[in-house]
Amino acid sequence: MNEWTMTYWQGPPEAAADGLRLFGWTGPGESPTDALDPRVGGFIPPSGEPIVTVDGVAFVALVTMGPIEPPPGLTATDPELSRSIIGSF
Repeated sequence: MNEWTMTYWQGPPEAAADGLRLFGWTGPGESPTDALDPRVGGFIPPSGEPIVTVDGVAFVALVTMGPIEPPPGLTATDPELSRSIIGSF
């Protein structure tokens, strides 16, 4: 049985996009990738959709198998704050 958890990050929009791409996410208009990280079960925003940005800060989330350290330029976000901004699965 798999134990999935939500991982929430925030940071500059460019860092958020680059960080999600490390795990197989693709932005709007980008070609899909076959390299989805096996630790990741999904993204907010889903691949192909824009990242939610509030006052210049991007908010993203991943469903993951265990904790994953934030990529460069991103920091962990309070789950309640993230859910209120971007929702959840």
